[in-house]
Amino acid sequence: MMSTRLLLLLFCLPLSVRAMETTIALWPSNSAQVRPGPAAVVSKKGAIIQVNAPFLSFYPPDHFNGKTVLIAAGGGYRRIQQAKEALPAAQFLARHGFRAYVLTYRLPSNAWPEGKDAAIADVRQALKKLKPTNPQLSVLGFSAGAHLLALAINRPDYRVIQHTDEPRIEGMALIYPIVTLEAPYTHSRTHQMLVGHHATPSEEKQWSVQTVINDDSPPLFVVEADDDPIAPPIHGQRLNAAATSHHIPMQWFRYPSGGHGFGLGKAGTPVSEWPQRYLVWLNRLADQS
Repeated sequence: MMSTRLLLLLFCLPLSVRAMETTIALWPSNSAQVRPGPAAVVSKKGAIIQVNAPFLSFYPPDHFNGKTVLIAAGGGYRRIQQAKEALPAAQFLARHGFRAYVLTYRLPSNAWPEGKDAAIADVRQALKKLKPTNPQLSVLGFSAGAHLLALAINRPDYRVIQHTDEPRIEGMALIYPIVTLEAPYTHSRTHQMLVGHHATPSEEKQWSVQTVINDDSPPLFVVEADDDPIAPPIHGQRLNAAATSHHIPMQWFRYPSGGHGFGLGKAGTPVSEWPQRYLVWLNRLADQS
């Protein structure tokens, strides 16, 4: 059942991408987390606009270096920018010896039993599948995908359900992340989709990443551009303050220009250097955790 659905998605992807990936269903086909239709519906520009059966796409390296990365693209919880953000990142990491898994997560909707927590449930299910065989596991998120991963890993309810013998997440790389939904930073689509225009301060706080950072949070790698109109540097500032108060290591790179949604960065622009800095950080993670 799942393989038939996935064919509809794979034919929408570039040939070079299709040749590399293997797909893994997150949930049983008869579960409440799966509904009829193609696994995912993809726009002409490669963004996923509807998910019916969440899954992982695996990009294996030629020579595995022992480290694995789970990737979540952004899109304001209205779509998932796989072609622009997650797929180039996965291919980049695989070329450098990392196992890369791209998460196609459900978008928040009352149609799912978890409601707004549907995407968080998918992250946790992905971690449940990956952690036993990938002890050196970190995450990489872009924009709303960064927000999603950070919430899923750091919210108190996740700490309760973890087993003490599970390997911990080694690190969180958050690229132009949405961090705070608290006023006056309420203009993002993430805010619109998760809490809405009439949200209370309590609801905005509940969905803000800086409020869930704790003493056990993984080390952070954060990239931002000063001219980002969607996630301006105040997001990084809030995150840095939370990390500092809980003694969590955080490498923070702010570039003078780049805007929002720059992915791996266009060659010749300031933000294009961050992937190489990220590789250095990834390879040193064992010393920080």
